[in-house]
Amino acid sequence: MCKSDPVTLFQLGISLSGVHMKAFNLYTLTRVRDSVNFSMLAQALSGRTWHKAFSAHETASLCALVDGLVPLLSEKGEEWVRFLDGFYFSYTIEHISKEFDLLKLSADADCVLNIELKSESIEEDRIRKQLEQNRYYLSHIARTILSYTYVMETDTLYFLNDHGYLGVSSFEDLVSALQRPVLQTFVEENIQEWFRAQDYLISPVANPEKLLTGRYFLTNQQADFRRQILELLTGDGQTADYPAYTGDNDIKPKQEGKEKSADDPSCADDSDTKPGQEEKEPENGGPAVTPVISLTGSAGTGKTLLLFDLAIALSKKKKVLFLHGGPLREGHRIIDQRLHKVTVLSGTESADTIPEVSAGTEYSSAQAARAPQTCKTIKKGTSPECDFLQEKNIREFQYILVDEANRFMSGTLENLLVRSAEFGIPCIFSYDPHSILGQIPPMEDAEAVIARHETLRLELSGNIRINRPIFSFLRTLFHQKDRAGHVNYDCIDVLYAGNRREEKLLTDYYLKKGYILLNGSRGRGILRSEDLISREYDRVLMVLDHRFYYDESLHLCADGTRGAAIAPLYEGLSRAREKLCLLVVDNPELFSQILAIREL
Repeated sequence: MCKSDPVTLFQLGISLSGVHMKAFNLYTLTRVRDSVNFSMLAQALSGRTWHKAFSAHETASLCALVDGLVPLLSEKGEEWVRFLDGFYFSYTIEHISKEFDLLKLSADADCVLNIELKSESIEEDRIRKQLEQNRYYLSHIARTILSYTYVMETDTLYFLNDHGYLGVSSFEDLVSALQRPVLQTFVEENIQEWFRAQDYLISPVANPEKLLTGRYFLTNQQADFRRQILELLTGDGQTADYPAYTGDNDIKPKQEGKEKSADDPSCADDSDTKPGQEEKEPENGGPAVTPVISLTGSAGTGKTLLLFDLAIALSKKKKVLFLHGGPLREGHRIIDQRLHKVTVLSGTESADTIPEVSAGTEYSSAQAARAPQTCKTIKKGTSPECDFLQEKNIREFQYILVDEANRFMSGTLENLLVRSAEFGIPCIFSYDPHSILGQIPPMEDAEAVIARHETLRLELSGNIRINRPIFSFLRTLFHQKDRAGHVNYDCIDVLYAGNRREEKLLTDYYLKKGYILLNGSRGRGILRSEDLISREYDRVLMVLDHRFYYDESLHLCADGTRGAAIAPLYEGLSRAREKLCLLVVDNPELFSQILAIREL
């Protein structure tokens, strides 16, 4: 009998509403001044399929902006209203919750006008940082970016130039921007086609250069958790606004073939504080409690990015040990070499670096076995899993960060926690308690060990890697009762092969279309769950054969279990970012059940 908790598999809280929007004229919207009717009219004009309630302050600030423009625009001729055409109001990029108050894109999107609205006065530094962040997102599509912020309370316009200088602007200047010839034709609908979350959301291991040069941003939730963690560990929640590298000189230039050494002066701790001394004494005079933080979340919620961001921030003044619960990849090696005070180690039996797999190829776990050993351990002669627990080694660090923590043996975690507490070294453990892999006893044991020691638990709840149709499809695939209603599944193919010959023809066809085959019959693309950690692919192809079926509670099972076959299936499918293909082989009943999801 196969059992599973249907809630904990995909408990991410993502809205599956569409984001198709139309541009509209701001003058038409601002003729309505009460927030209720304003919200209803905004929905009608924008073509949103869901209702968004705007507050009285949001309504008033947009109306005040337009009121300030009208007298100047009306001097431009009888057709002045057209200069307020083409705006998207309160647009949010999918997956990453990045919102823009007002956007206007030229027809080729080469020029963008961005206006942010504030009802009350705020610090100019906050205005500058928001506009700079907006420019980062917009720079992926436009060469010319016009960045303004309007503050209703003071009736003030600010403008951020191309060199990052923020200054007070004027309504006359904004009117000139609105009159630019390039903005007289504009993107009228489907703005979402210009913004791909994949362009902004990085995998730090797959894109180490972007991590190391700060070309990434955190979601609001990630940034909030970052602040809480740094406040707890350092007393300063604002320790280096992310990206954490900004203004830091602890990132090495590109170097080939050079590894860190414990004798490297650049790795020396420049603080006089020893492990444990940075902790505050408790008010009651009792023993200090060493922080143990659990950072949890399902696949694709951005745990690893946040953990590496924290490692960089903490390494500004202290040395950080970053332990990974699987084999190391080339990206780990690069990060390990380039960060002065961050040491990246594998906590598994092998310190091999796993090679990348390119589109249009089959994955094979044999590739991992052939990989060269490029990442060091601190002390030679012992396995990495035991090595980092040596007293001499662990005391070199002031912080320990553990990624994929529930893949460690429970005994190893217990020893690590005891040692870190003994020397006053705070730990952060990142893992996925919601995936079906959590049903495997060794992982449940590891999570229980962490839970017994944790002093703070934070859960990331928004999936930022998997696109929403794929997320919805996977949720229903693993439990047919967990349905999200009507979703457009155009990015998902469900195919059938009656025998292995047909399977090979179809898999070869999809490989030529740029898909990655992650599993199959006769050993094609055989994978191990641990080999897929920190990986992601644009297009994924996976095979389900006669072993798979739905039990009486409509949970997907294989060979009567939820482990050996289901776990790597989930790991593989959750790697897909853009497109997914499921090929069912010689299992007509399963095919009809899965196809029914596709046709919902």
